[in-house]
Amino acid sequence: MQGSFAWGTRSVPALVTVPLPPLQSRVEFVPSARPGVRAGHGTEKARRAAQLTLRLCRERGLPRPAGGQLRVESAIPSGCGMGSSTADVIATIRAVGHCCSLRLTRGEVSELARRAETASDPLAFGCEPVLFAQRHARVLRHWPRAFPPVHLVGCRLPGGPVETLALDAQGYTPHERRECLRILHLLERCVGDGDARALGEAATRSALLNQTRLPKPALPELLAVSRETGGVGVQVAHSGTVCAVLLDARRPGAAHRAREARTALDSLGLERTVDMIWGGP
Repeated sequence: MQGSFAWGTRSVPALVTVPLPPLQSRVEFVPSARPGVRAGHGTEKARRAAQLTLRLCRERGLPRPAGGQLRVESAIPSGCGMGSSTADVIATIRAVGHCCSLRLTRGEVSELARRAETASDPLAFGCEPVLFAQRHARVLRHWPRAFPPVHLVGCRLPGGPVETLALDAQGYTPHERRECLRILHLLERCVGDGDARALGEAATRSALLNQTRLPKPALPELLAVSRETGGVGVQVAHSGTVCAVLLDARRPGAAHRAREARTALDSLGLERTVDMIWGGP
């Protein structure tokens, strides 16, 4: 879910993500006496994150190397809205911090990630459900309980890499902000009552709201698959090409319905991504 939400006296862009623990970035930081941080191709944001973390170590009077080499390994596809750059950045901050014995709160990790990326996902909070202002590194709402478990049957829509920051900067109309508030109320209900249908409705309404920003031409087909297989809704990457049909994982026959949804998505010629149960205690 992504939209515009109240923060003090103003509205800011914020989101609720779908963390996927099986997909990870691994970063090794090798310290060096040579100034500067070196990294491989495509890891410029991670390099900036390492520099910012080393600077924080200096400000806190911690022993630190002059520079180092980053080695990044990632199982996350890039450019499709699965948080690959934030995963690289968060792993880099933790690797450099570990090297320098720097203790960081999750909020501090998020702030460093924001400074490295301009906007970042709340991956420092793991699987805890939070409403996160991605351009301000602030948690606007933290839910004490997990979202109800849903089966994600994921796919990737056609299209190339998406420029996240350009989309994220777009403003929301008063009508859209009211719809964001209604979506947030659905999430409150889904956590309070353990209601997977409220979660699915919130994700679906947010996906529909996103059609004015990054339209998904296949969204009507995805919604049809959800209805025909007894799903509770659909989830999309608001600044990417991945999406998923959501099914209540606690309903009898959920695994069978998930297989039906997978068959239907395959018949549409959509590339497979995840197939897993997400959420729950």
